Amino acid sequence: LAEELLNLLAKVPNLRVIARTSSFSFKGEKIDIAEVAVKLNVAHVLEGSVRKSGNRVRISAQLIDARTDKHLWSQTYDRELSTENVFAIQDEIAKAIVSELGKSLQLDSLAAETVSAKADTQNLDAYELFLRGREGFLARSYSTIPTTIETLQKAVELDPGFARAWAALAAISSIAEGWGYYDRGYRELSLDA
Repeated sequence: LAEELLNLLAKVPNLRVIARTSSFSFKGEKIDIAEVAVKLNVAHVLEGSVRKSGNRVRISAQLIDARTDKHLWSQTYDRELSTENVFAIQDEIAKAIVSELGKSLQLDSLAAETVSAKADTQNLDAYELFLRGREGFLARSYSTIPTTIETLQKAVELDPGFARAWAALAAISSIAEGWGYYDRGYRELSLDA
């Protein structure tokens, strides 16, 4: 969900969003906001967390002025998570964040209406597997390639019409042999996907 929100925010005109690989490099670390801002060459940092418990999700977001370490805005969202509303939640929260960013940063040109999540699947389990598989692909670790392929295969089994999951399966399969995996026909798997 955090990555999807980042992708939605990146689509907003006049909002400079640092690349996922750069911003996620701080994930899980105890960080100093001023140091992060210098490393990323930004004046403001949007930080947050996503926690899931059963079918509930809590999303917290804070906008911080990196020079003063002052919170400009902070909000927590508690929502019930289901296959019907996962994308609506992303839309709602991303729009709220964009609106608050516009107010806090005095950017009238930020348009919350340009933010919209695309519902590629209605199967929440397939979507979660896709996100795990995409994370495995982006990690590019030798040891995670087989489990990433399995994860994405489960996603497309749950929703055979889930194009992004098929594309991710094709991508990870296409690099498997380059990483030294020859135990099956990865090229064919990639082409089939």
